[in-house]
Amino acid sequence: MTRIPSYSLDYYNKNVIRMIMDKYAMDQMEAARAFLSSDTHAMLEDADLAMWEFSDRAVFDMWEAERVTGDPRNSAFIRSEL
Repeated sequence: MTRIPSYSLDYYNKNVIRMIMDKYAMDQMEAARAFLSSDTHAMLEDADLAMWEFSDRAVFDMWEAERVTGDPRNSAFIRSEL
């Protein structure tokens, strides 16, 4: 697996973790743990999937879909419903 550049990953990590903290009232460590250990984050790290083309909001939506359904691919952004 080829990884996306660290500066891109840092951007997504910072923004998505902040969204998780804001919406779910998690502290920073809890939100970071929830995102960094997710399948969504693993997919984001994989440069072959080209997820850097998605906005940070789309990645957050994928994380939420994973949290609710168990699969980030159930996100409306992946299914092109938005």
